[in-house]
Amino acid sequence: MGGMRAMKRFVITVAMVSTILAGLAGEAKAQKPRPTGDTPSLTGAQVIPRGRTALGITVGYPSLRLHAIWGVGRRFDVGLMPALTYGTRFDGYRQRLGLNLQIPLRWALADKPNFNFGFRLMPYFRIGEASPAFSVGGNLGFRFGIAMPRVFTLIFGPEGRIGFASVGDTPARQNGLDAELTGMVGLESYFKRKWLFSLEMHFGHLFGTGGLPGGEFIYRTWVGFAYVFR
Repeated sequence: MGGMRAMKRFVITVAMVSTILAGLAGEAKAQKPRPTGDTPSLTGAQVIPRGRTALGITVGYPSLRLHAIWGVGRRFDVGLMPALTYGTRFDGYRQRLGLNLQIPLRWALADKPNFNFGFRLMPYFRIGEASPAFSVGGNLGFRFGIAMPRVFTLIFGPEGRIGFASVGDTPARQNGLDAELTGMVGLESYFKRKWLFSLEMHFGHLFGTGGLPGGEFIYRTWVGFAYVFR
């Protein structure tokens, strides 16, 4: 008799646990983001929707970045991206500890059900520790996005940078053209209609004139989150 009661309790317990797990799985499946060409992006091709604001943070090498992005139009947004830089090699910034202020301007040029394409212009100013070092210029880049079957959007594209840099102490200070050519690839996810996850990696080549060294390999990577306010 006791064995029958124990078996009955076991069956009831298993049934209750199975029901709860099935409910949680169904809810998770219902909330699982399914990206499209219109899915908002932190650093990819699609813009933040008009009238909404995204605030976030990404950390990695060679910097920690804060993100503020305002959706200005259906196909345009503008951002502010201050960063604390701490890279020492392969970062392409020509400084050690420093500050980096960038203003991303982004246009969504095309979006299809599972694909998008955009353009980004990003003026910047940097100042840091390299006796000292400062530079000013801008980035030009294209972004492509491919919505994967579930959860993630694959983002990638080429980007170029050109500017002026000044590094070192007088009379040995080096001034000249500072440029780079990079490619980026990453993954993004937009979930619960308010959170953005971002992973991005950049690889490229550094160029310099007027005494500024070139030829260095560039590597950068960041991961982080952003919250999209209504």
